[in-house]
Amino acid sequence: MAKSLMLLSNPHRPDPRVLREARALTGAGYEVELMAWDREGEHPRTAVEGGIRVVRLGPRCPFRDPVRVLMRLPRFWFSALKRARSEEFDVVHAHDFDTLPLGLLLARLNGQPVLYDAHELYSKMISSEIGGLSGLMWPVERWFANRADGVVTVNAPMAETLSKRRRLPARIVTNSPDPSVLNGCDRKDVREKYGLRGFVLSYLGSLEPGRFVEELVDAFPPAGGVTVAIGGNGTLMPLAERASLHNPSVRFVGTVDTDEALRITWASDLVVSMLDPANPNYRVSTPVKVLDAMASSRPVIISEGLDMAKTVQRVGCGFVIPYNRETFMETVGEAMQSPVLLAEMGEKGRAHFDRELSWTRSRDELLAAYRVLARTR
Repeated sequence: MAKSLMLLSNPHRPDPRVLREARALTGAGYEVELMAWDREGEHPRTAVEGGIRVVRLGPRCPFRDPVRVLMRLPRFWFSALKRARSEEFDVVHAHDFDTLPLGLLLARLNGQPVLYDAHELYSKMISSEIGGLSGLMWPVERWFANRADGVVTVNAPMAETLSKRRRLPARIVTNSPDPSVLNGCDRKDVREKYGLRGFVLSYLGSLEPGRFVEELVDAFPPAGGVTVAIGGNGTLMPLAERASLHNPSVRFVGTVDTDEALRITWASDLVVSMLDPANPNYRVSTPVKVLDAMASSRPVIISEGLDMAKTVQRVGCGFVIPYNRETFMETVGEAMQSPVLLAEMGEKGRAHFDRELSWTRSRDELLAAYRVLARTR
């Protein structure tokens, strides 16, 4: 049985993309082991989760602290390198740029191919934290990416960027969910489980600045007929938790897995994907929330200036608005009075998902990338 060694720079709580890809690989007969950086120091060191073997390594390190990350990342690399040297594997699968140098080193030491899985463009992701220095990061990121034997990424614009100067172009493996999770579900049961009443807005994702979290948690009064279902992890999680204790219109659902996130999305009326377009990483990303909305036939409200907002507008599966609270509130008010329009938007989103974004297509692309790597050994 062929074995994939995955590398990840977060604790895998789980990471939705990593879990989805690992399931696809194990379903195709691969063995998967994941070495994850447990920055929080709060998770099991070794475990079998979702059918994959997870090994978590230190050291502890706060998120959104570029200086400490830069100083402690090599310690994670060293720990992973030491552990991996005693392992046998056929492919190194490096998730994101901060594991790619380690992946390339491991692959070369063991004579195995490396797959670079770019969840985002790293230089753009960190631009808000290191400012102009991010421009210096892009040539470094591209240099390492061009030395990977294969590349997969989340959308067409990123695939085009990462394919330049490569003999083999990057393949697109989206973060699309599997809608079969909804088979047999009862929408009323899901709502009752989380206390969702009236017109339900859902935001399930990273709880960080620039994602409209602060605006969302105090947008609606207790008697306004709106419930905000909010969940995820990040520096603003305490804010969301406090809001749910003091405002009945806010329901904090915690950190839920990918399947449960899809069920909650399906039980909502409108999915929120308001990202600050001033952040260059947000502009080119493909929010999982939008894909979940399409897969569950729910309309989305998204901020203009994002690449994904262009798709929403073209497909007609949601509202594209400026990134500000006033317009957001007005649009939600209009949506509450337009159930027929919301249903039509949801249907258009699902049709586009089935036609262009299904997980089946992405799974096949991932497995094809692995087959090409097997031939390069």
